[in-house]
Amino acid sequence: MSEPQLKDGDKGEEIRVLNEIFKDVITDAFDLISDLNWGVKTYLFFGLVQILFGIQFALFMIEYLQGLHVTTIFIVGVMLFAGTAQILNFLRLRKKYARLFAYQDDLKRS
Repeated sequence: MSEPQLKDGDKGEEIRVLNEIFKDVITDAFDLISDLNWGVKTYLFFGLVQILFGIQFALFMIEYLQGLHVTTIFIVGVMLFAGTAQILNFLRLRKKYARLFAYQDDLKRS
């Protein structure tokens, strides 16, 4: 499918709206990068919490049930996998947005 053809007046209006959006983004750049950085760090935090809960659950069930059972192994495995996936996502996002986070440090200093 092809895009509908815009008239010159429609293009001008679209450009004006986009300029307003970009003006707000530029004005709030520091807050936007700060929020993004915080969101990326939460992946690390909750990944570590997930892994720690998995280990704690395994230790509790070993003591309570006097051994590991299939359901315990499954639950611990899921928790460890989910925590690892979140930490890997943190590493991916940190690398992806490293340049923005460097800009944030520059903005803090100035």
